[in-house]
Amino acid sequence: MVKRFLGVACAAAFVLSACGESEVTMNYALTEPVDIELYAESYFATIDMKGEEQMGTITGTYADLHYSSSGDTVVVKREYKIDKSRGYLKNFMPSELAWRIKDVTTKALDRNVVSLEGIDDGYDSLLVHIPMPEKWRKQLQNPDYKPHLKRLEKHRWEMDHLLTGTVPVKANITKMLEEQGRLNFALIKIDSVVTKGFENRDHRRCLDYIVYLHETESFPYYIWEQHVNSNIIPEKYKAYTAGHKAEYETQFEVMIDYATGVPCQEREVKVGTHTMVHPVTKDTVKFTSHVTNERLYNLKVKYEEPAE
Repeated sequence: MVKRFLGVACAAAFVLSACGESEVTMNYALTEPVDIELYAESYFATIDMKGEEQMGTITGTYADLHYSSSGDTVVVKREYKIDKSRGYLKNFMPSELAWRIKDVTTKALDRNVVSLEGIDDGYDSLLVHIPMPEKWRKQLQNPDYKPHLKRLEKHRWEMDHLLTGTVPVKANITKMLEEQGRLNFALIKIDSVVTKGFENRDHRRCLDYIVYLHETESFPYYIWEQHVNSNIIPEKYKAYTAGHKAEYETQFEVMIDYATGVPCQEREVKVGTHTMVHPVTKDTVKFTSHVTNERLYNLKVKYEEPAE
């Protein structure tokens, strides 16, 4: 399983220890507004009957982000710009459609998201305007989906803000975070957190850390749909329409600009084990998926009119 990840957090200050550049102090205090160009890309593949990986859907979304602060609260405003998705579920994967919501505003204090605006009305409006068969529209309008989408937004923020106070630049910091009470999540189980040192991204020097975790999939049906309806496996498995569930071994890598606290890059690599059940025979079949979500956060360059 891939051992690298890239990502985000929201504010940090760098310090020198007696041994040199060996510690970073995270305080999540953004000193001035920052504008970011975000590119979010995801790859959804499953393993066929021969054990070979078959790519089904590749999604890509461009958005503008504006980071600011109000006291100790960080505010991130996201504005959708362009869709570059392709493949079987390019317009039907709920987790990826969320990136196309016109405006989303997140307000957070340290690790905790205190306000999330724009998903409820924005998701409904999106489904009205995207051309799709009515079968898909009715399914995507499931009222249970919006709480899942909000949970995904909060999950990314929490992973980006696990670190607090002074942390070593290269170390397994799992025990330290456990003692601080920062690994207590209801829906995921974190195995370990490791800081990897510094990486250069977008002309910024970014602290790199990886979170190794177990999680369940919010939308297992859509991986199933891709697996059985896009000729990856024999047609007989289309009848396995019950008992859909999935569990993932996930590595979530975060890179953060310690000088500003603004994200540099994130990457999630997931290996999923999916279960599907035949509703009549109760026969159970499992298959494997590979999902990669990567997000690049580049500082927005201001355009200047050329001098006459």
